[in-house]
Amino acid sequence: MLLAGGSFLFYSLVPPRQQQSTDPANTRAKLASGALSIQAPAAPPITISISAHNNTPSGTSKGATGTPTNPSKGPPTPPAGNPGRTLPPGSVLPGESTCASRIALSSFEPRPDNYAANHQVPTAAQIANLQPWNPSIGMDSKSDSLRKQITGNYTGTTDEILQWVACKWGIDANIVRAEAVTESNWHQSQLGDYTTNQSLCPPGTWNGSSCYQSYGILQIKYVYFKTEWPMSRQDTAFNAEFVYGWIRNCYEGWADYLYGFTPSPGYPRYHAGDIWGCLGFWFSGGWYTSGAINYINITMQHYQQKPWLQEGF
Repeated sequence: MLLAGGSFLFYSLVPPRQQQSTDPANTRAKLASGALSIQAPAAPPITISISAHNNTPSGTSKGATGTPTNPSKGPPTPPAGNPGRTLPPGSVLPGESTCASRIALSSFEPRPDNYAANHQVPTAAQIANLQPWNPSIGMDSKSDSLRKQITGNYTGTTDEILQWVACKWGIDANIVRAEAVTESNWHQSQLGDYTTNQSLCPPGTWNGSSCYQSYGILQIKYVYFKTEWPMSRQDTAFNAEFVYGWIRNCYEGWADYLYGFTPSPGYPRYHAGDIWGCLGFWFSGGWYTSGAINYINITMQHYQQKPWLQEGF
């Protein structure tokens, strides 16, 4: 009964993200078989410039970046490097400085439009204001230990940021790269969830008739993650790190409210150690829903095909 009550409370606060209508204009997800039809926007998506948010907050220090970022396209492929492996639940995760030292540095930057957001990090006050992850939102009491590790404190190229996030949260870097293709085609300026309901709009985004609700390279939706605004829009490393902290919490088996879900037939119930199920959870808010399964399949396709290694990406 307590679990069911907690599940209901969290589910009412964070309903399935499959209601999201992120529709990256040029992503390969749209070309995939069974593309995310549930993501069709109510109006054509637009892309905003993030150059208006290029001031690094005072009082913060940037993470180690190695070589300077070249805003123009570099080599046709990112450095090979070791994508790492997904560490099992209960593993000791690497520290930020360790992960910075492990990054395969390169001038490869297929998304020069990310430059400003790639070089902005949150303030200490913004990080301190993040909503706790605890039983009040259906999470295990241990979950907040992960939330407290989120800093967004890294700057570099888009691929370097994705590598850093993957290392810090103990995830195969190619999974992170693949999901970033699904969500935004690696554009931090990506907008999703067009709405004409002003009450759902992040501060300052209502244009008099509409707005977008989801922002960034991994599409954080404001209505469910209000304390993460405006970093979700302005800071690439924060956006990606927050999402993978959330996914890691699921992977540890600490998203307690999911234990009350019945998955689609043929799929396992929620348990620790299912990284793909947890990617579906980020999308749907549930566990192996039909929308989550579709999202997982598309992201798996990107994982297998590695479009970031292809010419023209």
